[in-house]
Order: sequence, then C-alpha cells, then structure tokens
Amino acid sequence: MNAAHRRLREATGAAHARVDALFGRFDLARRDDYAGLLAAHAEALLPVEALLDQGGAEAITEDWPQRRRAGVIQVDLDALGIILPAPESEDSVTSDAAMAGMLYVLEGSRLGGRFLARSIPDSWPRAYLGSHQPPHMWPELLEKLNLLLYEPEALETAVTAANQTFGRFEAAGTKWLAKVA
Repeated sequence: MNAAHRRLREATGAAHARVDALFGRFDLARRDDYAGLLAAHAEALLPVEALLDQGGAEAITEDWPQRRRAGVIQVDLDALGIILPAPESEDSVTSDAAMAGMLYVLEGSRLGGRFLARSIPDSWPRAYLGSHQPPHMWPELLEKLNLLLYEPEALETAVTAANQTFGRFEAAGTKWLAKVA
C-alpha cells in the first residue's frame, strides 16, 4: 500500500465504515430497498461526477471517461421507473488534489458494488453495481494518486474531499433509507 493510499484509507476509515453500515441496512432482496439504494447512490454520485467532469479529471487519470458510472446508474434507475430531479449546479472543484480524493471514494465504491450485486435477484437491473472494472484500474489509480499527492498539503486536501464525498453518500443514504422504511 503506497503512502497516499494508506493516508486516505486511515483518514476516511470512520466515514467509510458509517457509509458501509448505512447501506448495509438496505434489504437488497426487497425491490423498494434496492431502488432506494440506487437512488441514494445516484444522488451522491451524479453531482460528484459532474464536478470531476468540470474540473478535468482526465488530468489525473486519462481513462476518466471509462470510469464514469452516471450512464449505467441511469440505465438501472430507468429500468426501475425511478425519476430523480436533476442535480443542482455546484461550485467547481478547485484542485487536482480535491479531485483525487473524490476519485478515491468513487472508485472504491465500485469495488464494494460488486459485493452488493451478489445480493440482488438476477432479474433486476444491475448495470451500476455490476459495472465491470478491469483489475488493473484500481491499482493504477492508486499509483497516480500517490504521484499526485506527494506534498502533505495536497494529501490533506484529498483527505478532506474524500471525507466530504463519503458525507454525500451518507446524507443521501440516510434520506433514502427513511423513504423505504
């Protein structure tokens, strides 16, 4: 584990655990819960991806367009008949370090999604949680983040952005869990 990965993992561990516990409360054998989980993920994911697009995430990882998941989550939402309001416009990202923290969370969530996908009935849409990531993409991103976040200030900016991104997922998950309860 490289230095940036270690710091991001340690500094976001509590937020990550809260988000995992929260989304673990959705009963993925129930269609309404699954729809709520997807809606919550979309509510958090779509604005973050838009910020990364605006900020030029390709400067950090040239394969950013292949990493985006807005399209696949929309496929699942459409299949389930879920219509979400368009995300509100937000300020732009001000640094590559902040985008690095956001990417860390989004790409890590893809890895977790594969485990969640195992709990979903086969007949339900699973483009988002089942979205494939070639095995080399996660370690390559971590290496890029390590090269980018070598200065302590940049690393702490990434940590702050990562925790804020986890916070988006936590807020959306809390909201949607209450709706399906």
